[in-house]
Amino acid sequence: METLVQDIRYGWRMLIKSPGFAAVAVITLALGIGANTAIVSMIGAALFHALPYRSAAGLVHLWETRPQHEFTQMEASYPNLAEWRASNHVFSGLAGYTGKNFSLTGHGTPQRLFAGRVTANFFDLLGVSPVLGRSFRAGEDDPSAARVVLLTYGLWQAQFGGDAGVIGQALTLDGEAYAVVGVLPREFQFAKRGSAQLWVPLNPNPDEISRRTRHWENVIGRLRPDVTIEQAQAEMTRLAQRLAAEYPDANTGGGIRVVPLQEEIVGPVQPVLLALLGAVGLVLLIACVNVANLLLARAQGRQKEIAVRLALGATRWRLLRQVLTESVILALLGGGLGLMGARWGVEFIISCVPAQLLAQAPYLRASSLNLAVLGFTAAISLVTGIVFGIVPALRASALNLQTALTEGTRATGAGAEHRLRNVLVVGEIALSLVLLTSAGLLMKSLVRLLQVDPGFQAENLLTVEISAPPARYSDQQRNQNLVRQLVDGVQNLPGVRGAALIDITPIRGGNTLSFTVEGRPALPPGQHPEANTRDVSSGYFHVMEIPLLRGRFFNDQDRADAPPRLLINKTLADKTFPGEDAVGKRLVFSFMTPPLITEIVGVVGDEKLGSLDQKTTSVVYSPSLQSNDTNLTLVVRSNLDPQNLTTAIRTEVARLDPDVVVNSAVTVKKIIADSPSVFVRRFPALLIGAFAGLAVLLSAIGIYGVLSYLVAQRTREIGVRMALGARPVQILHMLLNQGLGLAAIGIVVGLLAAVGAVHLLTDLLFGVNPNDPWVFATVAVLIAVVVLAACLVPARRATKIDPMVALRYE
Repeated sequence: METLVQDIRYGWRMLIKSPGFAAVAVITLALGIGANTAIVSMIGAALFHALPYRSAAGLVHLWETRPQHEFTQMEASYPNLAEWRASNHVFSGLAGYTGKNFSLTGHGTPQRLFAGRVTANFFDLLGVSPVLGRSFRAGEDDPSAARVVLLTYGLWQAQFGGDAGVIGQALTLDGEAYAVVGVLPREFQFAKRGSAQLWVPLNPNPDEISRRTRHWENVIGRLRPDVTIEQAQAEMTRLAQRLAAEYPDANTGGGIRVVPLQEEIVGPVQPVLLALLGAVGLVLLIACVNVANLLLARAQGRQKEIAVRLALGATRWRLLRQVLTESVILALLGGGLGLMGARWGVEFIISCVPAQLLAQAPYLRASSLNLAVLGFTAAISLVTGIVFGIVPALRASALNLQTALTEGTRATGAGAEHRLRNVLVVGEIALSLVLLTSAGLLMKSLVRLLQVDPGFQAENLLTVEISAPPARYSDQQRNQNLVRQLVDGVQNLPGVRGAALIDITPIRGGNTLSFTVEGRPALPPGQHPEANTRDVSSGYFHVMEIPLLRGRFFNDQDRADAPPRLLINKTLADKTFPGEDAVGKRLVFSFMTPPLITEIVGVVGDEKLGSLDQKTTSVVYSPSLQSNDTNLTLVVRSNLDPQNLTTAIRTEVARLDPDVVVNSAVTVKKIIADSPSVFVRRFPALLIGAFAGLAVLLSAIGIYGVLSYLVAQRTREIGVRMALGARPVQILHMLLNQGLGLAAIGIVVGLLAAVGAVHLLTDLLFGVNPNDPWVFATVAVLIAVVVLAACLVPARRATKIDPMVALRYE
């Protein structure tokens, strides 16, 4: 122990004597260790921390599946969930949930709040208890039950100031009185309904209860203690087969998929986090190689010191331990500095996540520098110190005593240390190329995704979500008047080129309905085609700049008292009416009794309803004047920056009816930029790009150091060459060739490594070949240019050597 303390003291003194070296080494290690700590803390929060519910490992999510359909996975129907509950032997409980927007009135300015609608056992199944009041009771989710509501902690604080007397108070939601029965814990958030501000019982309507083909209810379950996920899947598969036999019209060809809830919530971000982990791992490895290079150069300068200590009786083991101690001190200092940087890094990374996506990934907020992360940082610092210090320590302790004492610190450029440093630089260049290639592929994938035609013109397009009180606008005539007044009022605002209404905001998914074609033979059960549905006002396609391909658009004559009419998109027309004119055909929707028969009056171009990376789906459009929606979205085309219209639109809506709530106003460009499909490519592309830039910088520093060291070691040789008539340009070429030769080897090794490594990114790529030759070639050229720039400074310095001074160099 005493000798260890001595080693630490001596190592500390030696580092203080070389503050420049110590600072460069510590900062280099801090960047590598800090990046790893930040990403590992996020991975720990996402992949290894249990969800914040009781016995979370036993929680699962259930989906209905239709492998042969255009829409392969969907929510459960209410009757099917009832069958699952009654017939399974693997779950201790099943609960349903969905979501709904409510208009809150009577508490200041009207607000639009998103609520989770759940079965009465939802919170009991999760094991979540309110901090105030009670949870829902059995029967409160029945249609005839009195209306009750649970507040989230945030809404309780913001709307009621944390008043404990809120229990029993009434909230007016969509014109109905809901009694507050409880307040949920501060930390509670259910990722699948992450933006919910309050929670209400399901209270399904008669159509939701009875229609087996209406898939609208998400389902979670808790496995019995002795049941595995595989056993649960096997039983639910058998149950799906039984339901298909009993209810062929609704369940033929259907299945049930059981997914661990942790996987359901975390699965979409797992490839991103693992890609980032690989990237920061390479950055740390490059940092280690860089510091090892610095230590090798430093050890060369300490040869005489080490030789004297050997001559005075120090053992080689003692010298090895001493040099390793210095390395570990550097690593621990780097780890401490990296830890401080990691805290800022985690906060910065989370701040880059759009609020809507962060609400669906609340576990990222739990990313923190806890004891586990501190232990990781300490361990990785210690291991790093040993890894980058072992080779220099072995070289220093293996010093030839006689040679060192006779030659001092001078050595030839072809020595073992120089060859080792060359190898390390080649490794740095190769690892940097792997990172830069990965970043290049991800960036090109992002560009390709953003080049996907959404089917409409997104420039200068604003969306404004609004909610009208359902009780006041349940009358269809009054609802139609509101729709007309909203469109006309906004359309007449200065700077507005056009305005229209739609029931679901563009690029945010949608509902589906199955249908048949009138006059065609009945299809076998389970083979009815499906389509997304949209309710739009007559000017929607003009505002969105979606072309009319055949027939006509909607007009003001397509009212509630007119025959039901539809527009369909090109995808549906091509699938359902190949080689035919779809205009005039009639589709039959059997979700109503009697079935709804609608005439197709036109075919329009395709638009993306959801992710840009998904194939275009079938869509049917209905006139908004023939529906009775009170939650709508205004789409506004502007000649100006559309965000500048927000205040004017709010004022116009308030003029029409102050109780109509204006919620979010956001451009379509931002909706696309913040959509999951874009984010999971932009986020890693930018971060890995930053890591790659850091890696290239470290590599440039490494090759600069090698060439500078080479110039210092060959000063006498260069002086002799110049004295014998060598021109400066020849000296320049000689040294550049040596540096670029190392770069060439590193690039070849890096390209070979990248070919294997980039296949790990396949899940994140879109429209890009993992072995894209243009990306590989561009990265190779970029690395070569950076290396050339790093070589020029020491090489030019060598051309200015005075032969007379060099010949006296010792």
